[in-house]
Amino acid sequence: MEKIKCDTEAVDSSIKSIFSERGDLDFAEQLWCKMKCVSSYQELIACFTLVLESRECGEIQPWIHHGSGSLLSKLIQQSYHGKMEAVSLTGITPVQMLLEIGLDKMKKDYVSFFIGQELATLTSLDCFISTSVDLQERVHCVQKLHHMLEIMVSCTVLLQFKHESLFPWTQICIKYYRENPLDEKHVFQLPVSSALVKKFYPDSHPEVWKVDISSGHGPKEVKTTWQVSTNPPVEHMMSNNTGLLSDSTVNAGIEEKNVLYYSGQVQSGAFQINACFSAGRLLKGTIQVRWHLEP
Repeated sequence: MEKIKCDTEAVDSSIKSIFSERGDLDFAEQLWCKMKCVSSYQELIACFTLVLESRECGEIQPWIHHGSGSLLSKLIQQSYHGKMEAVSLTGITPVQMLLEIGLDKMKKDYVSFFIGQELATLTSLDCFISTSVDLQERVHCVQKLHHMLEIMVSCTVLLQFKHESLFPWTQICIKYYRENPLDEKHVFQLPVSSALVKKFYPDSHPEVWKVDISSGHGPKEVKTTWQVSTNPPVEHMMSNNTGLLSDSTVNAGIEEKNVLYYSGQVQSGAFQINACFSAGRLLKGTIQVRWHLEP
């Protein structure tokens, strides 16, 4: 539990350090930075009233990013053409206006991170920053972006992975969330080379040993799986904690050799790693990194 707490704090701290204030904040984003700490509904109304009246009188000349989807941004853009729609700051309207400028700000922050780190392009992220969807869907899009950010930062901070691993992982996450609703319990299967995580093997304490071997292609493909767990498959059986040692014959090029195959599941903090091992050397293959990040 203490390990999980330390890992969580490390990831949270890294996320905060990543989001140093951007230098291209427009008026609405700067306003969000000030208004996010308002202490009452009356203060909220007073702030928006002051902004709209000041703009209408020409006392302020704010600029807004192209494509901003908040009501406030649209009103300011209308004012560029000499006419601004009248808005009644009653009911939930002021709260929605504050939420909208906050969502716009956060979306730009996330997009700036992924593009700045060369993990994604603006085109690949377009579905997450669309302004044509309703407010609830915009909230979900920001949550999806944050979930993907947590995964990438966790891989960087806890596993010390570099861009060559983070880029394909980002694409997998983007593809999933382009096609599916927000699911913070979804288990992402992210391929990495064995060499990237071999430094974690000596200190691991596996709960499950497993190996998958595939041969052939198409309809002739055969997949064989061995697995043993520290937990018995049925209650009346005793658990075997020694792991699985399976003598298998493989073609090693010139001669055939007997190899001890293992596949371990390592739990560490908020993620799991399924890894393939052999006795004394790594098997050629990929590793599944299973993420379960708490909201």
